[in-house]
Amino acid sequence: MTPFLVLVLSGCTLLATKEAVVGCQTADTVSTLHGISLGAKEANPFVAWIMEKSGTPGFVAVKAGVTLLVLHHYPVIAADLLAVANGITCAAAAHNMRVANQLSRRLEEPEVPK
Repeated sequence: MTPFLVLVLSGCTLLATKEAVVGCQTADTVSTLHGISLGAKEANPFVAWIMEKSGTPGFVAVKAGVTLLVLHHYPVIAADLLAVANGITCAAAAHNMRVANQLSRRLEEPEVPK
């Protein structure tokens, strides 16, 4: 087995852990709120609706609820499904942070007079 394949497979195993569920959900929640605080717009229509109807507390409650639901059913959820879902969630968090960094840099740039 090639070293690359070993790393990929071990990464999938790590992504299927309870710790990854909590970590990825937390990272997505925090990065979403950070991006929004800098002026980002939520691209997921379901999340945008939650934010519009119940604000930050509702969004955090839904994310916590999803996390607790997954942890409750963890023993019967397929490891591959968990790895994919956690990978997508962590990728969303990484995207959120990239957007937040871009917005932060724009806010720090001095205005050039016209």
